[in-house]
Amino acid sequence: SILIFPSFYKKAARTNFKDSWSPRNRKRPFRKRTDFIILHTTEGGDTGSLNKLRRNGEANYMIASDGIVHQIIDHRKIAKHAGRSMWDGKRNLDEYSVGIEVVGYHDKEPNARQCVALKELIKLLQKVYKIRDKEVLTHSMAAYGSPNKYFDENHRGRRRCGMLMGTLGVRLRLGLTDKPRY
Repeated sequence: SILIFPSFYKKAARTNFKDSWSPRNRKRPFRKRTDFIILHTTEGGDTGSLNKLRRNGEANYMIASDGIVHQIIDHRKIAKHAGRSMWDGKRNLDEYSVGIEVVGYHDKEPNARQCVALKELIKLLQKVYKIRDKEVLTHSMAAYGSPNKYFDENHRGRRRCGMLMGTLGVRLRLGLTDKPRY
């Protein structure tokens, strides 16, 4: 059963939502604003990924390999998914975005069932938050790393997470006709 914001989910005709709430959900604050949707890849399988995401409250949603959408952190609340991140003058994008993890790997496109579920979920979230296609980002676009022994300055990090969902072909399959300029 859907416990949070049920009318939101009733609009998803073809998508099966499953309650997989993180114990951290109740403690997470509500976001003051939502400007982005950030797509991630789990870099692992269904069970291990869901366990980790639930335990740490690291995403608002996870789309399993069978297309089921697991609700982990209420879509209105801050999920700790973006880490050290920046986009369009904003830093710490957890405070400005909904995070969606897609089970799979950075070098493989989501399967057909995942694409159907992801497309529908993106459209619902875009409608609620007035997010344009070009504001649907991949983690690889927004993540950056801190200075370390290899880099003297802040630098782009996690270059691979969700990267194929930033390509034109996959974006079109997800119903996204516009993309960020860079």
